[in-house]
Amino acid sequence: MSFLKALRLPQIALLWTSQVLSAMGDYFYTIAVMWIAVKTSGSSAGFVAAAEAVAMFVFGLLGGVYADRWNRRITMIVVDAVRAVAVMALPILALTSRLQFWHLVVVAVIIGSLSALFDPALQASLPALTGGETRTLQATNGLMDITRRLARTLGPGLAGLLVTFLPLAHLFTLDSLSFVISALAVCALGSRFAWQPAREEQQAHQNGLRGIVQDVAGGIHLVSGHRPLVWSLGAIFLSNFVWSIAFVVGIPLLIARGGLGGSVGVYGLIIAAYGVGNVLSNLVIGSLNIKRRVLTIFLGKGFLGLGFLLLAFSSSVPMALFASALAAIGGPMGDIMLIMMLQTDLPANQIGKAYSLRMIVENVGAALGLLVAVPFLGMVSVSLGMALSALLLVATSVIGLVHFGWREPVVETLVSKQRT
Repeated sequence: MSFLKALRLPQIALLWTSQVLSAMGDYFYTIAVMWIAVKTSGSSAGFVAAAEAVAMFVFGLLGGVYADRWNRRITMIVVDAVRAVAVMALPILALTSRLQFWHLVVVAVIIGSLSALFDPALQASLPALTGGETRTLQATNGLMDITRRLARTLGPGLAGLLVTFLPLAHLFTLDSLSFVISALAVCALGSRFAWQPAREEQQAHQNGLRGIVQDVAGGIHLVSGHRPLVWSLGAIFLSNFVWSIAFVVGIPLLIARGGLGGSVGVYGLIIAAYGVGNVLSNLVIGSLNIKRRVLTIFLGKGFLGLGFLLLAFSSSVPMALFASALAAIGGPMGDIMLIMMLQTDLPANQIGKAYSLRMIVENVGAALGLLVAVPFLGMVSVSLGMALSALLLVATSVIGLVHFGWREPVVETLVSKQRT
């Protein structure tokens, strides 16, 4: 399998292991910070999550700019070190009874803003770490993608187990240690890899705000010239919009109102089924030699939409579990192929900005879906609202497949454009 081939590379095995631990630490942090915020400030706890999301949005493209300008290895090490110190302040304050709500908000802003720098730097580094071999790069992207999906599935349960032995505040300690491990792993990779674009691919960067604006505008202009990439970003916006409505809000609301037995246990099973579908799809997509990336992306949106449509009208728990797993298949199909496009079709000095743009599009779609979900599902029945939003994804899939056809569109690689 391609996954095993990728893990035979010592640098990939070391990096992936550290990122799995870091992703688990992130869930420990999220659970601890939200629980403490709720206990201390009630409904105002939402400001903590909002502060991190806003910081990630504000610094989104800025993080991509500097991920393409700076040495990415040094950037990731410094970012992890700062995040470790910032998070470690929380258990110290909590265990000395000095932790206040504003401390949580400040740390959330630091985490959100630095994540907007670390993630693009990590993704832009993968082509060099895999030697530019397409199958290995695709498998590595699958490995990196599966980290957050595994953390989403295992993190909450493991956190619940840990707090039976440790004070809740030490979930912050574990997250801080995970950042330290990540920093040490990246440091151990050494300087032998191309952590910056080759000299001939670098551009003369202007300093100050004008230079940043020019970099951002240049990256957006470059992406806009890649038609399949533009369509794929539009599809990821819609899929996150629909996911927020149908899955994040729709499913718990449907069950809470008596659907599928009205049991919170059923809700947990549906979430687990989605996680299992995600992981299995990731293992398959990461291992196959996929040449029709655009086709895979829009087929993935079809699986996601059909799964949500079936979930909206499921009359039994087994049917709901099957529908949830079916929908989950579409996530890795779109995510891995889109990242592959960014890494292989764009110049090395533009990958960070393009990945940041992808993060912003994804987060805006999810946030807009959350804003729309409550009033929308209040105007129509939950099942109908979920079905209508799911049909939007099915239509997106059909339109994309009709527009591009079954063959991979011929796109002049933007790397060659820049070099000529």
